[in-house]
Amino acid sequence: MKLSLLKTKTLSLGIAAGAIALCSMGAQAQTMDNNMSGTGSMGMSSSTMMAPMAVTGTVLRYYVDRAGFVTAMDVQTAEGVRMVRFAPSMAQSLTAMYPVGSTASVYVTSSMMGNMTRYDLAGMGAEMPSPTSMMMPMMVSDIDILKAEPYTTIGAKPTRYEGRLSGYIADPMNGEVLAIVLDDNTVIRVPRENRLVQASTAPDGITPLMKGASVVAYGLPEAPRYGSVSPFLTRVIGTGIAVDGRALGPLGFGRVKMTKNSSLLGFNLFGGANVTPEESAAMGMGYRTYQTPGTMAPNGMDGTMAPGGMNSTMTTPGM
Repeated sequence: MKLSLLKTKTLSLGIAAGAIALCSMGAQAQTMDNNMSGTGSMGMSSSTMMAPMAVTGTVLRYYVDRAGFVTAMDVQTAEGVRMVRFAPSMAQSLTAMYPVGSTASVYVTSSMMGNMTRYDLAGMGAEMPSPTSMMMPMMVSDIDILKAEPYTTIGAKPTRYEGRLSGYIADPMNGEVLAIVLDDNTVIRVPRENRLVQASTAPDGITPLMKGASVVAYGLPEAPRYGSVSPFLTRVIGTGIAVDGRALGPLGFGRVKMTKNSSLLGFNLFGGANVTPEESAAMGMGYRTYQTPGTMAPNGMDGTMAPGGMNSTMTTPGM
């Protein structure tokens, strides 16, 4: 009996130690990925973050990240343009309270991101947030969101989607295609089973990504994200994708060759002659300018807000 109890305690300690080791490895991987993606937490700690400071000025524009959510805005202050970042769930509140052209009054925390200062939303309004009400910086990168297990609504059924390929979203680290975009602003996540092999070992261009190619896909509608704003009208958890009649295999699309700004979306969708220096810098970090609902972006993509986004019951696919 004593021997059995000792074995049980030893097993429990071994499991706990393994969990701690896994947590440590996960935290390290998270920090490394965020450092490289440009939209994560940059491994910030409370000791490196400064006290909240006021930012007041005209809202110049909002930005969409690589996951397709509005998560940043440019504010013209007396000291210059400040990019303020925030969680996807804050987008509806911010765009409603501070539309483009209005005067925003927010509090931010600042920290170093490479050789530049990063500003993260800490509170809205002219009153400094208390330590207990202060918002924390977004700790998950847009690429992490695309790689994470998505959620669908309870009772959702597989649906067929058709359209023309207009873009793709790739991991800037290894060129792995995580999602494709159709011409009707539908974004379809590439199924996990079509990304089983490390993209770094896959050959380039297994399935060509030609603009205008015919796409037929099956999948479940992705659950709306609370409080979010997105130019994508429909988000799909892909279960099968065929491009020009060719179904994806276990290697998916293979790798795509990455250039300076190609991690945004393929085919240089977000270029243009009238890009400001701030927008150009944001493109290098994985952002593009968000167009207000009903307006047409210079690249021809309609910046319509995605429907829903409030109080949806969610479940993981297959559950």
